[in-house]
Amino acid sequence: MNRKMIAGGALTGMVLTGALVGAVSAQTAADATGLSEAQAIEIALLEVAGDVQEVELERDDGMMVYEVEIVDAEGQEYEIEIAADTGEVIEVEAEDDD
Repeated sequence: MNRKMIAGGALTGMVLTGALVGAVSAQTAADATGLSEAQAIEIALLEVAGDVQEVELERDDGMMVYEVEIVDAEGQEYEIEIAADTGEVIEVEAEDDD
């Protein structure tokens, strides 16, 4: 019984630690770029309504950009590039299967 409680407590601690690290990491990214991942997603969804598949923060042509992949109701996949420092939409591109 005690082993289960200890294991459960340890697992809970690891989950909470992971959540805290994730929150700190997201805040650090927002501090460094001016735009959080959540804000980038909101901006992208204003451009293309749908389900967000992936979000990446990366350097492109010397500037930090969020690339947000969204699949719309018809199944079309889009990639929206957003300037991480200003929130400006740089590009909206429909992905082509070819």
